[in-house]
Amino acid sequence: TGQAPLLIVKWFQILCRQGILLMGEQNVLLKKTQKPSYVQRAYDGIRNLIIEEEISPGELLSENQLAAYLNMSRTPVREAIRRLQAEGFLESRKGLGTFLKPLTTKDVRNIYEVRKAMELIACETSIYQITDEEIEAVRASLMSLLARHEAGEEIDRMEFSKLDGQCHDLIVQKSNNGYIKILMDQIYFNVDRYRIISFHVSLDLEESTRQHLVLLDCLKERNLEKLKAALSEHLDWSLSLLFKHLEL
Repeated sequence: TGQAPLLIVKWFQILCRQGILLMGEQNVLLKKTQKPSYVQRAYDGIRNLIIEEEISPGELLSENQLAAYLNMSRTPVREAIRRLQAEGFLESRKGLGTFLKPLTTKDVRNIYEVRKAMELIACETSIYQITDEEIEAVRASLMSLLARHEAGEEIDRMEFSKLDGQCHDLIVQKSNNGYIKILMDQIYFNVDRYRIISFHVSLDLEESTRQHLVLLDCLKERNLEKLKAALSEHLDWSLSLLFKHLEL
């Protein structure tokens, strides 16, 4: 419809402003600690704990426990928690503390709506930047994973999540639009959380791999319209799979 492109533009403008604000806030936090490497380590460490489900939705985050686990002082942990809270992943409850926000149906739908728009925009330039060697490297990883799965090997959920995102990461990182990379880094954090959950309830590794191989074929053919159609179909399938098997 005529309204769809306008809606996407508005979403993009809003998210770009949010991305700029988040980057600015990150810089302020890093300057305050004078130890940006420790804040980043704490930030990455907490994010990994969330993705690996070591921290559950609704669970209280303890600065002391996180600092001990990450082998650092409470200061960078506190700043990392503030950063994650500013990015919308954590919520503060007065008198209680800071908690990991639970996943909701609205969150999933909104994230996939934005993700779809951003990845489709990224395709427009990345399809001409991605090399055949990069495409074949991703293909080899996917085929290896599929062969192991078909041989009866139990696939680790984190390995599946990483390989499942390779094709999408390639499209985003090879885009000429820097804002897409910034915004998708934030979106993919929640996408990874959903992907891990879907792994538990319905691992359709064969179909997922097949669809990613189709995307790689489109990239290698440099067929933009075919790539957009296949990518759109794949993301719609991923979203429907979540809604079908998850009770959010």
